[in-house]
Amino acid sequence: MFKRLTASVMVVAAGIGGGLIAPSAADAQDYGPNACRQGYVWRVARASDLVCVTPQTRTDTADDNALAPGRTLANGYCEQGYVWREAWGSDDHTCVTPQARAQARYDNGQADDRRLAVRLWVTAENGRLKVSGDHFNVNSPVRLVFSGAVGRTWTVTAYRYSGHAGGSFGFVPGFSGRCAPGNANAQVRAVDLVSGRSTAGVPFVYCVRID
Repeated sequence: MFKRLTASVMVVAAGIGGGLIAPSAADAQDYGPNACRQGYVWRVARASDLVCVTPQTRTDTADDNALAPGRTLANGYCEQGYVWREAWGSDDHTCVTPQARAQARYDNGQADDRRLAVRLWVTAENGRLKVSGDHFNVNSPVRLVFSGAVGRTWTVTAYRYSGHAGGSFGFVPGFSGRCAPGNANAQVRAVDLVSGRSTAGVPFVYCVRID
């Protein structure tokens, strides 16, 4: 039979910006779910534009903003050879080259994949607990921190997998999966060791076999 272990759950961060594990990331600034993966920055076509782009695209966007008045006719339309950028919708009337507008549309389509949203969830695989995550840095080490009835840590690597945004992983630590009924007596969170960003703690029921 399976018996649920009873143990006090250690309190960990409940929000996405929880405690940091990697000393090298102690000074990392947490921009929440709109933080960008390594190698990307906010586009800032306007102050609220948090689409993640390459640093060069951000520079080009700032240049286009500065040059836009000279490309705009008195009636609001663009001079010949330029088009509205439409980076955040049809009301973005910044006049840019057609290539710049195409780049903005492409970056909008890639926005979710480039966010460092660090998601984590728990399922069962062949009766064993499975911990999965996505929206991490690609090819990045991720620390899995278990607390409560399970007091262990593992380090896995987030790779690029089809169907998942950013770096992702699926890890089976080797102990039994869910058991019912019972209240959660353990939880796990994941820390992207490149950035120091942490997920919220995800609760689960930890069981062991007794004979």
